[in-house]
Amino acid sequence: MKSCFLRPFLRLLSSPRPSAMLSAVVLLSVGPSVAAPPLWDPARAAGLAAWTWAAPQGVDLPGARLRMRRFRAPMAPADAARQLARAGASRFDRVQFSGAVLSLSGVYEGQHWLAQLRPADDGGAGTIGLLSSLGPADRREAGFNPAELAPVDARPVLRASSRLAGATGLVASYLCPGSYPRVAAAVRRALWVRHWRPVAVPGAGAAAPGAVKGQADPVAGEWARPDGARLTVHLYARADAVTLTFWHRPKESS
Repeated sequence: MKSCFLRPFLRLLSSPRPSAMLSAVVLLSVGPSVAAPPLWDPARAAGLAAWTWAAPQGVDLPGARLRMRRFRAPMAPADAARQLARAGASRFDRVQFSGAVLSLSGVYEGQHWLAQLRPADDGGAGTIGLLSSLGPADRREAGFNPAELAPVDARPVLRASSRLAGATGLVASYLCPGSYPRVAAAVRRALWVRHWRPVAVPGAGAAAPGAVKGQADPVAGEWARPDGARLTVHLYARADAVTLTFWHRPKESS
């Protein structure tokens, strides 16, 4: 069931999906918030600056913040892992293999460091992630309340705010009891009342993923508000409930 809730959220992060890093957020979702020491930037570290680094990404989850950065290294994953461990001092003190993927992890000054490396055509590629505690005052929200759009009996499952390319977005998933048509109708009413309008008529004769066969979907797809905010709505029918996921962006990137 979890994969159904997380699937839209994982699409926000570029492939390959760092699933091990996301699962480790559970380790940080409890416990008090601690003051974060200055961040170590691997892209500026000696021995790693020549690697190719993508722009950093960030995601806020309940009680935890995940910072991520993808890279490509001109060497095999094992050699890249040795260089990364040396550059990171005591940040990586555990190693694990899962098929062709090599994972490094460790805790340094209260922060959890994770790295995944895999073979690539010209050497190695991977992702470095930093998990740290997040207090309520540190959370960045987008001013969007997804509960206003979900049915009254919906149960919240996932809530995460993201900071990608400088913007703040929000992903929220709910488990809604009842049939697909009932849930879709309730969400559609709430969207229109709050001035959301479909960017294009969804469905166009094709059923949405998870919808009842032969029934066009009236809700799933892209919605917009006059202030430029955008909202992607996903619905997925289960045996006796519907998974509902919102992805909100304050303003569509130009």
